[in-house]
Order: sequence, then C-alpha cells, then structure tokens
Amino acid sequence: MPKLHRCLWGALALALSVVSTSHKPALAAEPGSLMVIVDGSGSMWGPIEGVRQTKLVLAREALRRGLGKMSPQARVGLTLFGHRRGDCSDVEVVRTPELLDVPNLMGPLEQFNPRGRGPITLVLREAAKSLPRDAGPRTLLLIHDDADNCQPDLCAAAAELRAEGITAHVVGLNVKTEDMAKMVCLPQATGGRHFNAQNAEQIAAYVEEALLLTASGMGGIEARPVSPATTAIVPPSPLPASGPPALHLRALPAPNAEPLGIPLYWTVAAEAQPDLPIFGARAANPTVPVAPGRYVVEVRDGPLSAKQTAEVRDNRPATVTMVLNAGMARIRVPTRKAGEVLADALITVADANGTLMLATKTGEATALLPAGRHLVRAELGFVRAEQTVTITAGRLFAVDIPLNAARLQLTTAGGLQAPIFSVFEDDPDAAGGRREVARSAAQPAEFALPPGTYYVVARQGAVEARERLAVGPGEVVRRTLTVAAGSLALSTKLPALGGAADAYISYTVTRLDNTAQDAITTSQPTPTLLLPSGRYRVEGRYGLMNVRAVRDIEIKAGQIQQLVIEHEAASVRLRLVGSGPTDVSWVIRDQAGKAIWTGAHTEAVASLQAGRYLVRAETRNKRDERSVELRAGEAKLLEFSVD
Repeated sequence: MPKLHRCLWGALALALSVVSTSHKPALAAEPGSLMVIVDGSGSMWGPIEGVRQTKLVLAREALRRGLGKMSPQARVGLTLFGHRRGDCSDVEVVRTPELLDVPNLMGPLEQFNPRGRGPITLVLREAAKSLPRDAGPRTLLLIHDDADNCQPDLCAAAAELRAEGITAHVVGLNVKTEDMAKMVCLPQATGGRHFNAQNAEQIAAYVEEALLLTASGMGGIEARPVSPATTAIVPPSPLPASGPPALHLRALPAPNAEPLGIPLYWTVAAEAQPDLPIFGARAANPTVPVAPGRYVVEVRDGPLSAKQTAEVRDNRPATVTMVLNAGMARIRVPTRKAGEVLADALITVADANGTLMLATKTGEATALLPAGRHLVRAELGFVRAEQTVTITAGRLFAVDIPLNAARLQLTTAGGLQAPIFSVFEDDPDAAGGRREVARSAAQPAEFALPPGTYYVVARQGAVEARERLAVGPGEVVRRTLTVAAGSLALSTKLPALGGAADAYISYTVTRLDNTAQDAITTSQPTPTLLLPSGRYRVEGRYGLMNVRAVRDIEIKAGQIQQLVIEHEAASVRLRLVGSGPTDVSWVIRDQAGKAIWTGAHTEAVASLQAGRYLVRAETRNKRDERSVELRAGEAKLLEFSVD
C-alpha cells in the first residue's frame, strides 16, 4: 500500500475510533447490570425477510442463545412494553436485575403477547430506574421494530441516561430508515451501539453482539485482557517466529492490504463448541492466548463480517487474517454557502438493497462500508440531499454532501408560556393557499428550511402571533413573536347547597368584538385562560340543568383579571312516600312550560336556578302536580304520596 494511502487510512481509522469510543463509559471493577427491553407493539407479530417466523420469535430465540453464553454471575433484568393495555403508559418491569437465570428470565417472553403502541421513551426511563446504583457499569439493551409512536422527546431521555452513566444499545428489527434516524441519538448520546437487523441471521448475530458487549463488565464471558499495544491505532507488530500458543487476529479491508487499525468486534470459540465463546471483545487486531487446538474466529462490524477456522499448535502462535471486502468513507455535510460543517445534520448510508449501514447525527462521520453501491443521504430539518457512492474494497473515499439550509429561531413574548410554533409556505393547491411545513412545541423553536419566504405562527389556545419572514442561504434568522394578550382567572361562588360543587362547574367564553374567534369551553373549576385583548362574554354553568350566570368583561394586554361567577342556585329533593306502586316518573318544568329535568327514582335531587317551577310525579295509577318557588341557596324537600 503506498505511503500516502497508509497515512490516509491511519487518519480515518483514528477518526472512526474516536467516533466509536468518545462516549464509552469506563468499566467499573464491580460486576455491572443489564436491563433487556423488548418491544410489545403489535407490529412485532410481523415476519422478517426470508423466514416465516415473526420478529418476536426470532428476537426471543436470539436472546435465549445469547443469554446462555453469559456467566451466571451476570445481573440481568427484563422490561416489556405495549403488551397489556397497549397504550402509551403500558410499561412493565418484569424482572429487576439479578443473578442470571435464563429459564426464569425467558419465562415471561414465552407468554408475551404484543398488542399495542410503542412508548419507547417511557420504557427507557422506567427500566433505568431499576438498574442498581451500587457498583459496576449499567446498561440497557432495547430490542424494537419501530420508533416511539407516543411522540415524547427520545433525545431528552438519552441525555438523562448519559448523565446517569447508563449505556444504551439498540437492536432494530428491520426498522425503516426514517424511523432509525429518530433513534440515533439514544446510542450516540450514551456510548452504545446501534444495529438494524434485516434478516433472521442478523437478528441472532446483533442480539448476541449487544449482549457480549456488556459481558466483560458483568462477570460475563471470560474475555482475556488485550494489551494496550494491540488496541492502539497503529499497524500490528509482526508475528513472532515462536512463543506461547496464541491467535494473532488481523482484519484487512481487501486482500494484500494492510490490517485495519480500528476496533472491531471479535469472537473466538473452540471448534468443538462454536456456541460458547472463550473470547469476545471489541478491539483492534487483538492477540488471544489459547491452548493448542482448532478454533472458530469471527469478526464483525455492523453489516460487515468474516469467519474462518484456525489451528494453533504447541509453541507456534498463529495469525488469522480476515478479509472484510470493505472500503472507508469520510462523509461531511457542509453548508452550501460557507462550507462549514453542519454539526447537527443527520447522515444515513444504505446499500443497494436499502439496508441501513450507518445513521449518525454529527454532520461528519467516518464509516467502514462493504464494497458496492451505497446511497449517502444528509438531512437537516426539512433540507435533504443525497449522493450515490461506489465503494471499492481497500480504498478511501471523501464524500461531501452540501446542504442549502437556512435556520429560523423563534421565541415569544407577551405571556405565551407553552406555544405551538408552525411554519407555512405558499401553496396554491392547499386550503387557504398555504401549506404547513413544520411544527414545534420547543421554546425557543428552531427550524432548518430551504431558503425562501415563510409565514410563522405562534399559538397557545385562542392567542396567536403571526409574521412573514424571508431567509437566505446559510442565514440564521432569530425572531421574537409578540402577542397582545391578557389572562382571565375564573372562579365560581355558590350558595351552601351541600356536596362538592367543583365537579359540576363549566364555563364558555365568547369573543364579542371578533365573531370569527371560536368560543372556549372548559370544565375546570378555577381555570386561568390566556386570551387576546378584547371584549368577552363569560357564561358560567353549575350542574346539568338551568343554573347559569352571564358576565361581560374586557381583557387588556399584559393584565391578569379575576372574575367570580355567582350563581343563584337552589336544590329540590323529590321523595315518593306511601305503600302504593314505587315506579315513578318525575318532570320539572319552568314558567315557560319547558321540561328542564326528568327522573325515575323514588327519591331524587335536582339543582336548579332560583325561580318558580311545576313539579309532576306520575305512577301507574296516580298523577300529582304542584308548584314550587325556589330561592337562591334554598334546599327544599317535596314529598309525593302514592296512596
């Protein structure tokens, strides 16, 4: 390999190593703990390419095999979600981390019945609470087939896990590219690995690799220590002519190329027991001391893998050279105007079959990729670009995908505490001639958009602010949207009628000087409403009958106004007495003859506006009517005889 070529490989290898390890927490001396999280959304019953078995069955069997290769001293727990009620709060910690008992741990998965939605963010938080804080590294392993469809902020949860020192590995089961992009921040923030299995073989391999990644810190497989010299980003030392029996493992991107100096995942197992690894670690060109014999060696890095059998003899170290048939790509996402790297841009790489090779939200990445055609895509908000690249084994490629992006940063003033920001653009085919292109509940809100003219709206309840903005290539436009609004604090004053009145209170607020504004209705007993400046009519109701009061008020910008609704309410209790038939029909009519209340119990209570009413009781053989006048605050008893 030419000297310049070797230097470039070394530089890119170093960059890839930094990306792979910069967030990786240090291993503690004490055994750690692992919480396995399994998706219970209904889509887990679906099949995966090439087999009839469901994703659930394949994941379950992969877990069974992988856990069987771990030491009984490992502390492993199990959390499930979406399998009981199927709603966005359906999370169950089935087993807290304890000494590994595979049959006990797998038992709940035998009865597992995926049925509902996927509250991934919630399950991560709940599972993390069950990881012991006493000692050792703490790890989550999420096995899922879709993004969080309950819509909370997954990246915020990832930041919380990182602050707690928790690593999260993710194994996706044929997850769509756009949904994989939503999951990137979880392993990236916590220093975990991100896999996306496209077939049954990859499910088995990736689940096992994710489990073994945690094993060395948990009393797992007996991974022999690798000396610093074997993990450094330098070419490995020459094979000694003699010495103790050992396997010197080397990975080459192409035949006759120099070994890769980057950490890859290696496993070594005796040929007689290929499912029981004696070594498993992520390292660069490791040396594994072994007894003389035959061994199965495998190396993996995402979709790349190679496997072969090697023999070690007495006093003869053996070199195992694995050819990955791969090239390396250095990908950058600069701005089209200034050429600066967009550090928060999403980079994805997929092969010709659409299989996701890489997903990272860094704006700059170095990736080892299989030889062949790949689609490299860059995204920032609503700005996207892509490029097809042909990777040749053993070669380096620099891929720049510039984005023509502009940014809008929006905040509010004038009393809006939790606004929803929306961005619209002209579209003659859309209703009203404008189409919504983006929305955010963040404060402040930031949007990455193509250069152009936009209409931005900040809305909270009935209050909104609008503005027309133009943004050019590479520009960052910051704008504070100001609203003329005030607050209206409502409460109700009732006569002492007995019982809890709050459950029967409601309000309707109607704009008087702008009929286009929708009325606001709330059943909160003491709401505080943010309203645009103007004149309003407030109707307060108590109960389900005719108790109502109306008040007019003017809302002024920046002011908080209190309005107490006083009701002239009364209560009437109707009772049927005597020894005759007990089936009764009650009707209460107001002075206009309108029936405002009916009932069919032998004793009933009605809350009514103060006034005069006609009350009728009717049984199978008798009808009785009487007039009653109710005063505010009065509780009156009316008895009707059936004899």
